[in-house]
Amino acid sequence: MKQNFAKCTFTNSIKAMSCVAALFLGLLGVASSSSATVLTATDSSWKVTVSDPGASGWNSNAAFNDSGWASATELATWPGYVANVIWSSGGQFSTSETQIWARGIFNLSALPLSAVLNNGFDDDGDIYVNGNHVVSDHNGFANNSFSDITSHLVIGNNLIAFTAIDNYLVWGYNHGAAVQVDATFAQVPEPMSLALLGLGLAGMAFVRRRAKA
Repeated sequence: MKQNFAKCTFTNSIKAMSCVAALFLGLLGVASSSSATVLTATDSSWKVTVSDPGASGWNSNAAFNDSGWASATELATWPGYVANVIWSSGGQFSTSETQIWARGIFNLSALPLSAVLNNGFDDDGDIYVNGNHVVSDHNGFANNSFSDITSHLVIGNNLIAFTAIDNYLVWGYNHGAAVQVDATFAQVPEPMSLALLGLGLAGMAFVRRRAKA
């Protein structure tokens, strides 16, 4: 992005100090900006199973052996989101596969400033982030909700795991589950911004020396 800075004319020490200070604060504004990114979103790369894995680390251990699990079946897009609605190979209207267990892993080299998990279940479900139970949706009908998961993320591999249940006895067979995590990271200033920041600091030091002379 092009930056427009007022030209600094050092007619006296006070004006010079004000101009350099304005440049310095402007660069701080560039350095403190942030950007948003999708950390993970349900698609066919997620692993699913229709067999209860039991309490064996499926929802807490990123290294859990899910090689026997199947790739998720994408049922539909989720309007407004990167995530796709997924289920097992039985599809949206399976009369035998009415509950699934699912896992997705993503890697972080730096922790985000904030991270929000958005989920949608048809009809109910539970979500875990690195073993932490962050969503418990058992209202009996399809809906979506949000959860702040910032404090549950770690450097390295992170695991999102969930189980989804279709309330078929009440509303019929119409399965679906979707999860997306959106995060905000601090933006590292560009090399040019860092160089200008150094010049600004040097200018402030120069003006102070002239003011004392």
